Amino acid sequence: MKTPLALALMIALLLCCAAAEAVPPYAETAVGVAAEAADGPIAYAGVDFGAGASVLRFKASSKERLIIRAYADSTETDPIATAVFAPLTKECRRNVQLSGAHDLFFTLEGSGEFISWQAFATQEAVDAAVRAERGTACEDSVPPMYFSRCEQGGTVEKFAYQARDYAGGGEPYEKTAYVYLPYGYDPDQTYDLLILCHGIGGSEVEWGMTGEDSRVKKIMDRLIYKGEIDPFIVVTPNGRAGKTQDQSAFYRFDEELRGDLLPALARRYAVDITDRGRCAMAGLSMGGMQTINLGIGKCLDLFSAFGAFSACPTTNAASVTAAALNARRDLPVRVFYSICGTGDGIARASTSAAVNGLDALTDQLNDRNFIVQDVPGGHDFNVWYLGFYNFARMIGAK
Repeated sequence: MKTPLALALMIALLLCCAAAEAVPPYAETAVGVAAEAADGPIAYAGVDFGAGASVLRFKASSKERLIIRAYADSTETDPIATAVFAPLTKECRRNVQLSGAHDLFFTLEGSGEFISWQAFATQEAVDAAVRAERGTACEDSVPPMYFSRCEQGGTVEKFAYQARDYAGGGEPYEKTAYVYLPYGYDPDQTYDLLILCHGIGGSEVEWGMTGEDSRVKKIMDRLIYKGEIDPFIVVTPNGRAGKTQDQSAFYRFDEELRGDLLPALARRYAVDITDRGRCAMAGLSMGGMQTINLGIGKCLDLFSAFGAFSACPTTNAASVTAAALNARRDLPVRVFYSICGTGDGIARASTSAAVNGLDALTDQLNDRNFIVQDVPGGHDFNVWYLGFYNFARMIGAK
């Protein structure tokens, strides 16, 4: 049984900060043990979590597969958390309930290196720490390398599922979406999920996420390969909740998300739609409107992160969005990001009305989770790919 030398320092840091904040602070404990070298559990004696820790964050690396199991007080009991690392996965978060003092044990299975573990009182504390580590400042342009193919690239596949014609008679029919799966996708792992919506004249192919030449795919591949984000799954659906081409179908898409698309994705892919902290929604133009009006307005219980790129034309005003947020203070927002071109004659007015002064109307938003970016440009993909790049970095830096 191993007891790392960093134990005393870690406990001192925990106790000092806990006394100041009355909750367990952010505290990192170095491990640095290769699975092949671990001849027994890695032990930490008498870790004091004070009033309570709700998240354990694991950092590790693996070229194949590494499983880390955490135990409280004894390895003879069920693990309190299990983290699975596939190639390119940099970290895993797991919800726990720990308070007071416990002996912690970690076991390693597979191949790779267990780098460190961290304890946090809240999910918000994790996000703040990660932002400090990686930085989430908005770039003004997408670096050209992110539009080039990556040697370790993910895959894009077409996904068929049953939906109902919500804008029509409600009868079932088949729809398709495109799904990006990161390099090294492991169905035994659980990935975060982004629903990425199109504009008023588009469909599931408007983002171009249909094959190797997809810019969305290239951006994701590069961000993951460079370790800037943790791998997550991207889905580009058809945002019309019905067979009609009438605009009314866009305003019923929340019903399809809740009743058809998300459940179908959960049955097929390694995503947890019951954990809103791991689900995000974003979109361009009409899809930006859907993100605000439907995502925030009607689906706060499904999503915690939102990206609106040139949202229009009937986007809810700031007062309406604030009322929706204030009505569900039990559902905190992880990220709300808005981007629009200063020369956008289509979306500029509606986007401005949607975000200007919004953070003053609700305590759900502040300078840490509410980001508004104005850039030179019009109503086009130069702005929207930049919006996707920045938003992917925000939600993937976990």
